Amino acid sequence: MGKRATRIAACVLAGVMAMQMTGCGNKKVDYTLDGESGSASGYSDDGSNDAGGSLAKSLGIPEKCDETFDVGNSGLSEISCSGSIDIPDTDSMKRVYYSTMKLDAAQIQSIVEGLLDKSQGIYIRKDGVQTKDELKSMIESTEKFKKEAQGQGDDSSDAWYDTQIETYKKQMADAPDSLPLLENYDDPYSSYTGKYGDKEYTVSISQYGGEDDNTDAGVYISFYKSESEENKLLDGVSGATYTYVTGISNATDIDLTNVTNESKLTENDAISQAMNFLSKMGIDGMESTKTEPLARIWSDDNGEVKQTKVSGYSVTLSRSIYGAKEREGELYNVDNLQTQNGYMFEPGDSVTLNIDDDGVVDMFAQLYTDPSSLQAEDVELMSWNDMIAKANEGIATYYEKYQTRYGKVQFNNVALRYMATADDDGKLCYIPAWIFTQSEELRGQDTVGEISQIICINAIDGSCIDIVDNAKNMKLWETY
Repeated sequence: MGKRATRIAACVLAGVMAMQMTGCGNKKVDYTLDGESGSASGYSDDGSNDAGGSLAKSLGIPEKCDETFDVGNSGLSEISCSGSIDIPDTDSMKRVYYSTMKLDAAQIQSIVEGLLDKSQGIYIRKDGVQTKDELKSMIESTEKFKKEAQGQGDDSSDAWYDTQIETYKKQMADAPDSLPLLENYDDPYSSYTGKYGDKEYTVSISQYGGEDDNTDAGVYISFYKSESEENKLLDGVSGATYTYVTGISNATDIDLTNVTNESKLTENDAISQAMNFLSKMGIDGMESTKTEPLARIWSDDNGEVKQTKVSGYSVTLSRSIYGAKEREGELYNVDNLQTQNGYMFEPGDSVTLNIDDDGVVDMFAQLYTDPSSLQAEDVELMSWNDMIAKANEGIATYYEKYQTRYGKVQFNNVALRYMATADDDGKLCYIPAWIFTQSEELRGQDTVGEISQIICINAIDGSCIDIVDNAKNMKLWETY
């Protein structure tokens, strides 16, 4: 299938794919424990890190990291770090045992009925089933895309389009006329459609961690407009075949530097709406960690942008553990993790809500940790200098095992965070870890950037954490 056809498939099947994304409970869930979170930013006159509280002073953490590590037999010509050090504003960190989030039927009901108006009917979709009208619409869209491609002299994807159309026609025979009304909440992988205000929305919930699951990745929830609601937004935008919203830092192919935010909302208004929305789902205690202007983008089936508008805010909320953040930043772009014949589910607890003047446009959440399960143990962290000396022994060995295509590794960010791990007995626990990352590009206010290299050092004993083995032990690795 050609590149163009792949893009079309993403458009035509967007509704189906969205159902795979996905939840929380009928009780209020507090996602912070025992203290405020913060980051280091100030230093004392002697160059020691003063903003991380007594923890930073006791560990002798400098203002900046400027280290060169042994390369050993890694094949690299250089392993170094030059960058700022981000430290939580707390006086201690702990080993924290936890369980992953699981939802029962009552908790799923609380989420769904907290968002969708039950009095107007809530409909359930199981196993990605499509109605006759939905399949008819997909056939019409695919035929339209095929004709547009032919009109541009591209007939290389005709066979693929024809196959898709034939598949939809076969599915029509057994497709229901309409989705069934909701009867119960016994399916952990369903999606639910109903009214949110005067618009049709879908709530999708997926859980990973049941008895038959090989993966224990918690719960995913998504909340988004129905395809018919999205299609209304295409009216009047010539050539656009789909539209979506995103924070401006993610709109990498569009220059929005000098675009004015047309929304009447302030950032604080958006954060307040986000908090209220989560409260409807039974989630309290998460804190705002990132807010940026929201862009709506209209594109054609080739991905060419036809129109953009900046109006509203994208709000991300995350959790902290005893005053410190979890490890942050996605690892999909890490070079030596792309060659391991597998995929890692990344643990974390965060929610992103896109909000404009009409309210919440959509929401995507990952809830990994059950906060009611946390049990903390006191631990002693290695001093900065002792940790660096110990890490120097393990980093080259790590890169010898996990080869990178890079000739040099030059870390430019260091942060002390909680990292999800499994101990020697297989018990899940968060431990304090030094996270060294190399980011290829820092976009806007996103200090995490695109992570291309990462090393995680156990802050308790200075050992180098094997990211792949750790993920496998935590049931967060899927081999392909």
